[in-house]
Amino acid sequence: MISTSNFEKGLIIKIGDQAWQINNYDYVNPGKGPAFFRTTLKNFKTGKTVVKTFRSGEKFETMDVEYLEGTYLYSDRKSAVFLAKNSERISLALELVSEKIPYLKEKSEVKLVSLEGKVISVQIPPKVDLKVTEAPIAIKGNTAGAVTKVVTLETGLKVTVPIFIKEGDILRINTETGQYTERM
Repeated sequence: MISTSNFEKGLIIKIGDQAWQINNYDYVNPGKGPAFFRTTLKNFKTGKTVVKTFRSGEKFETMDVEYLEGTYLYSDRKSAVFLAKNSERISLALELVSEKIPYLKEKSEVKLVSLEGKVISVQIPPKVDLKVTEAPIAIKGNTAGAVTKVVTLETGLKVTVPIFIKEGDILRINTETGQYTERM
């Protein structure tokens, strides 16, 4: 059993009879009334995300989760396909991993999240390096203040970057925020 004070991003807890992952949480201490935690939870079975509040000090049962090494192969309209280290192909519904796929290129290393012997999700690295495939040209004299532009990366992801970034550059992207961090 864990308490709300032990909440952290990525923690998987049991609510009712279902597994929920904590995507985000905030401690709120209003002037009046008791303190509480506002959380954003993702249901592993349905892929649905909800916002729930819990009283400070509430206790939850954690779920036994196993992390397996894997490789991203490809995705189609309905599913994403991964290869586990034991050469088993694992197909996950696109609704469960759709927010992670834009950060993955073919043969990217990932961790497959297994709950009760069944792979239910995928964990990607906190930062990935991707190549710029489309970048508008910077116009001379258009540099007053912090000037940015939107570029397209090799996976189709669009990211706002500084104006000096050009086509062919390799960028490091934070997968939690979706923002550019540095040019490699």
